[in-house]
Amino acid sequence: MDSFLKRKAETGASTSKKLKLENCPHGVKCYRKNPHHFREFQHPHLLELLQMEKIKIPDDYPQDKSVYLEQLEVLGPLVKDKPLAKPSTSQATQSECAKPGTMLEKLQKAAPYNLFFTTIPKSPDTSKQANSVTFPDLLCPSLGQLKCSLQINFMIDIGWLMEQYKARNLEKKPLTILYGSDEFPQMEQYMDKFLPQVTYHFVKMKDPFGCHHSKIGVYVYEDNSLRVVVSSANLYYEDWNHYNQGLWVSPRCRPLADPSEKSGESPTGFKAAFLSYLKHYNLPILKTWIDCVKNADFSDIKVFLVTSVPGKHYPETAGSHVHHVGHLLSKHCSLPAKTGPDSEGPLSWGIMAQASSIGSLGKAPADWLRSTLLRSLAGHKQTQLVSNSSATLSVIFPSVDNVMNGYFGPESGGCLPYSKQTNEKQKWLQTYLHQWKADKLSRTRAMPHIKTYCRVSPCLSKLAWFLVTSANISKSAWGGNLQKDRATYIRSYEAGVMFLPKFFDEEYFEIAATLSNKNKKLFPFLYDLPLTEYKSSDYPWCN
Repeated sequence: MDSFLKRKAETGASTSKKLKLENCPHGVKCYRKNPHHFREFQHPHLLELLQMEKIKIPDDYPQDKSVYLEQLEVLGPLVKDKPLAKPSTSQATQSECAKPGTMLEKLQKAAPYNLFFTTIPKSPDTSKQANSVTFPDLLCPSLGQLKCSLQINFMIDIGWLMEQYKARNLEKKPLTILYGSDEFPQMEQYMDKFLPQVTYHFVKMKDPFGCHHSKIGVYVYEDNSLRVVVSSANLYYEDWNHYNQGLWVSPRCRPLADPSEKSGESPTGFKAAFLSYLKHYNLPILKTWIDCVKNADFSDIKVFLVTSVPGKHYPETAGSHVHHVGHLLSKHCSLPAKTGPDSEGPLSWGIMAQASSIGSLGKAPADWLRSTLLRSLAGHKQTQLVSNSSATLSVIFPSVDNVMNGYFGPESGGCLPYSKQTNEKQKWLQTYLHQWKADKLSRTRAMPHIKTYCRVSPCLSKLAWFLVTSANISKSAWGGNLQKDRATYIRSYEAGVMFLPKFFDEEYFEIAATLSNKNKKLFPFLYDLPLTEYKSSDYPWCN
């Protein structure tokens, strides 16, 4: 009330003075339609809509679109006699970016899955694909007016990264980076001398076989809303131009009117999982970011955040891919029951693991690949997790021929750090291996740095689930052999997102157009099916 009286006094003192209203504390969640309320509080999102030639309510707004349309009918007459404020340069750019071809439009078209692949300049067809993006797309003002950002990654070329921000005139905005590779010497000295807006921390691993491998971006906007991007791409030129990468972009997470750690949670527990992951670092420079996440509404997010963090982990706790994925599939994955000799049972659905590197897996499939990894990936509601499942497992990894036929010849294999010495010790893996082939999307000649895991129907048109992650096929990333107490040991930091159909109100994801399609959209799928097995003469690309 005091603030209202103060505004009245200021208005009375000078009628020519521009009235400055406080923003409504409920933001886009405001449901009121009383003219008095609109005279007392500013609603920037409604004013922005009134400035549009053709009003379109954003899909990520939390209320029914009819609420906003009714509010606009009330607000319109109140502002029609007052000139709307001339948009600032950034606002003008934002309005421009909302036009066709902008990232906001791409995001709306990609909904509800929000899954994107990188544009490959050598393959012009990829630039025409609706869910193909470049790094500057993530900074498009159509997504919001950027206030600050956080980049959690393995390898960062700070020079290249700042060029991407500069392309959007955002190079002066505060940036926090956590990184795990010292590939670029003198980077810290460069940041200290020339980049006062960048706060950084090098994540030093205690375990020599572990690495800080997660790839997460957090983008906070001027209205304190935010987006989270979970990706497979490092932050340097080749990763965003030469290789196939995958990234999930969250809906806009609006600021909560009454923020707390437990409010604004998604049906998938994404907020709690992300807070747990950030807190694990125990770093002062992340405190502000943890607060940003606490204050945001994640309720529109439909994917699960799956992470690995160094240490010992049990089935009931977060922090390992092997336990978390197994738990999610056991609880939420539905497969057709085997009802007769000719019916489609769970074992007819094949599991596919596609990665850019393979670790030391042991002398036989039962040592880890089937006893630990497949135990997790074969989980579903109708069965308990079992070692050495009878489920079919196919591994997609580029062969020597795949790489040599790539756009850059042998240099195409720069993103595939599989050791020849390791491969020689696990020749049995050859029977699981399949070629990299993505002709349908014109992506065969760009090698995959993306990592994906999924379960596919025998007709090759449906998915029971899908995981895109930074985690390669290794014990360091997923977790070592299960101990007697079912604990597993993690050496690396990893992050990915799990898509489960029931959280999208679907029975299965559909990846091919058929006469029996039920879903509104096809799920984006990167490589060609059916798979192409390795011939006896084929050899996996090794360094």
